[in-house]
Amino acid sequence: KLLNQWLADNRPAGLKTDFACTSINLNVNYAAKIHRDGNNIGPSAIRAVGDFKGGELYYWSKDDRKTPLDKLQKSQAKKFNIKRKTEIFDGCRAHCVGDFEGERISIVFFSCKGYPKVGAKNIAFLKKECGFAWPTAERLEALKRHTEGR
Repeated sequence: KLLNQWLADNRPAGLKTDFACTSINLNVNYAAKIHRDGNNIGPSAIRAVGDFKGGELYYWSKDDRKTPLDKLQKSQAKKFNIKRKTEIFDGCRAHCVGDFEGERISIVFFSCKGYPKVGAKNIAFLKKECGFAWPTAERLEALKRHTEGR
């Protein structure tokens, strides 16, 4: 509930609605290699905290989702300083973490595929007890529009 409230209180710039999601992932001292999320609908919010240098998010916003990852050049990626501000990106497009030194914790908010199958009782619990802004088709569409052109 605390992390969801933090995200609501620190809404990323330009986002006009709460960030709808089903899941939160915490990564400690993890520098993810280039990948595309497999069980993510797409819109993701990310922020990193800690005493570290480096660790930016590299994001291939023009990724066609078909090109082999080893063919993508880092020079084609956008580089986000997620220590300074929360960023929204499409997790289904290629992304990775730059090298870093120090203690780094990243917090990633996203929606799992199949989320409508969770059931009304579980959704009510997640909304009330955990503070999730649960995804709807309209919210997800707005978030997808927000990631376009990033």
